[in-house]
Order: sequence, then structure tokens, then C-alpha cells
Amino acid sequence: MHVQPTPVTAMSVSTKPMTIEEYLNYDDGTDTRYELVNGELSAMPTESTLNIRIAILLLAYFLQLVV
Repeated sequence: MHVQPTPVTAMSVSTKPMTIEEYLNYDDGTDTRYELVNGELSAMPTESTLNIRIAILLLAYFLQLVV
């Protein structure tokens, strides 16, 4: 059974906490990433520019070790 609950926002009221199975099967059709906090969906922020730059730097460094 595939259940698609709506993300919990400040304006909505959740009747029951979301289960881990519901969370793992959840897809709202967007690229938004969510985490499950106390049975409620919480939208995760996008990565910062600094985080992306650090990831690229680390990738370049590790590629040099392999080559």
C-alpha cells in the first residue's frame, strides 16, 4: 500500500505521526528533500555554496590520489 501524506507545515495539523515505512515511500513529485522528525516531515534546506565548493575541492583532491 502506497501512502502519500502531505508534508506537515505550520498551518496543518497532523492526526498521526508518519511511520518510517510511509516516509521511505513518500514522494511529493518535487526535488525537495525531507527528513522525518518525531513522525513529521521537515523540509531540508538546499546545500550552501560553501558546502558545494568544499565537496568539489575534496573530490579534486581524492582524484589526484587515485591518478
